[in-house]
Amino acid sequence: MSNASTGRSAVRWYAEASAPTNRPVETILAQVPHRPVADVFTCPLERLGGDFEGEIWQIDGGAADVVSGQAHGWHYRRVDDLAFAALHIDDGPTLTPAGIQQAARDAYTSLFALQTELQLPEVQRIWHWLSSVTVDSGDDQRYKRFCRGRAEALDSPGHSLSVLPPATLVSGARRGVRLHALLGDQPVQPVENPRQISAYRYPRDYGERAPAFARAGVATLGASRYLLISGTASIVGHASQHLGDVQAQADEAMNNLVAVIEAAAPLIGPRRLIDLECIKAYVREPADAELIRARVAARLPGVPIALLHAPLCRDDLLVEFEAQMRL
Repeated sequence: MSNASTGRSAVRWYAEASAPTNRPVETILAQVPHRPVADVFTCPLERLGGDFEGEIWQIDGGAADVVSGQAHGWHYRRVDDLAFAALHIDDGPTLTPAGIQQAARDAYTSLFALQTELQLPEVQRIWHWLSSVTVDSGDDQRYKRFCRGRAEALDSPGHSLSVLPPATLVSGARRGVRLHALLGDQPVQPVENPRQISAYRYPRDYGERAPAFARAGVATLGASRYLLISGTASIVGHASQHLGDVQAQADEAMNNLVAVIEAAAPLIGPRRLIDLECIKAYVREPADAELIRARVAARLPGVPIALLHAPLCRDDLLVEFEAQMRL
């Protein structure tokens, strides 16, 4: 289970098709297929092609002791210093702004309770899939009300979250909101993008409460270190760029990935786009998937990509990337 020199778990990410086939299930911290089914550990999106159909976080380098459990509505798998947790809240057939705001607050409040129970005080990375993400308008838009509920939970006393983690939030193909979270005992080292205003400082135009995440973070996952990059789109400052042009948006989003990697250099040293372990593309229009894949392949040759159908949190954004790098 552990690195012999540190006593901490060594963790490795694998594309589902490339994971070692001779490892017992007890070494698997999380298996995350890409398909919109009820299993809370799945990424609830339709695949549009690419190089992998799911992801595995595996304890690497020794006899593992991964255990499963449920608490506070969350399902989890854990070792001593790390856990992967999953939750789904169905907010019902009648979408109401107040309902999703409460669901967001409940999700984060229960996450904090889970962290306390597991004695893992830090969120290393979090993913959200929110159905009908841009339904309703103004401050009652679903995404904006989700941000309000999350902020209310963060405002409440008693949780141990010391820094905002990297995150993704896109639409999901299952009704309600699904969350996955990597939990650990070390705080993530946040990284911001100098080309963008930090999301948590967005102006009032984007809702009563700003989104709450870091653009990226250097995470200590047991004995392993990763640069985990949040969902990254064609945004400069706080404004969407290249409206209606999916290829230009893909290029701008990759420029932002470069900027984040460069901003992380004091923590990780000089790195390049091609050092990424993988990239996931969230694509608004399925017909754009092959254009996006070709654009990524031109700049990231050899980096595996998954293309997933997911409307984004702004109607004018056509593609969003998330990525990671093992250090």
